[in-house]
Amino acid sequence: ANLVCYKGHNYWDVQFSPVSHYFASASHDRTARIWSMDKIQPLRIMAGHLADVECVQWHVNCNYIATGSSDKTVRLWDVQTGECIRMFIGHRSMVLSLAMSPDGRYMASGDEDGTIMMWDLSTGSCVSPLAGHNSCVWSLAFSCEGALLASGSADCTVKLWDVASSTKALKMDDTKAGSTNRLRLLKALPTKSTPVYNLRFSRRNLLFASGALSL
Repeated sequence: ANLVCYKGHNYWDVQFSPVSHYFASASHDRTARIWSMDKIQPLRIMAGHLADVECVQWHVNCNYIATGSSDKTVRLWDVQTGECIRMFIGHRSMVLSLAMSPDGRYMASGDEDGTIMMWDLSTGSCVSPLAGHNSCVWSLAFSCEGALLASGSADCTVKLWDVASSTKALKMDDTKAGSTNRLRLLKALPTKSTPVYNLRFSRRNLLFASGALSL
């Protein structure tokens, strides 16, 4: 039975916060909204994107949410004030997926062209662009300890990226101008004919992938 209906905008993406009492929604009205389960009206409205907000993701400390948009940007918002505190620029097509690292230091974003970008949240800079998919990146997920990043794409593959060792190498090269280090691709897992829409690591680090079978 339906318990409650939250009306405010047409949702593209909805994500519960790590504490579960709150959730965030993203919409084609160019806004994201913060909701509480015990209220039918939004608590905060995050406005600033210039096109549809395609995806939303909570930071692990619940004080921030990130949004990805068709305007090719990612924005980080303060949940308490509703203000945009960071804007990440670098994608060349609409941003379709986001993931936060378990330690809260990094964010990954995937776009329509198949590019994945790893961002340092403290500086707002891209620490490593990842090129491996040749179609939309629909889903991103960090492993429980943050050592791996999994990406699922419309090209019918799941790819695993080495985050732990690669970010250490990137830190060592921070002082070198023009460093072109990228996260190391560990493995590509092809499906027969299924674009991968969603990825999730279990608490035991089993990776679950789901999609629609294409005949």
